[in-house]
Amino acid sequence: MNFLLLVLLDISASDDVSRHLTIARKPMEALISDWLRQGEEIRSLRALVARQAQPSPQSSRPVPSDH
Repeated sequence: MNFLLLVLLDISASDDVSRHLTIARKPMEALISDWLRQGEEIRSLRALVARQAQPSPQSSRPVPSDH
């Protein structure tokens, strides 16, 4: 089951009168871990795209003209 859904179910089951909220620890830890993993994947993809977008040294040299 989706960890975010479990956390949201805990929130929705909380008492509307109470100022305190109780969320099960395991789903919250799993959700945070999942977000960290996704962040690492995004960071890796951004670095890969940045490397691909950089012009290579060969393509930045001027092309000699015949004139």
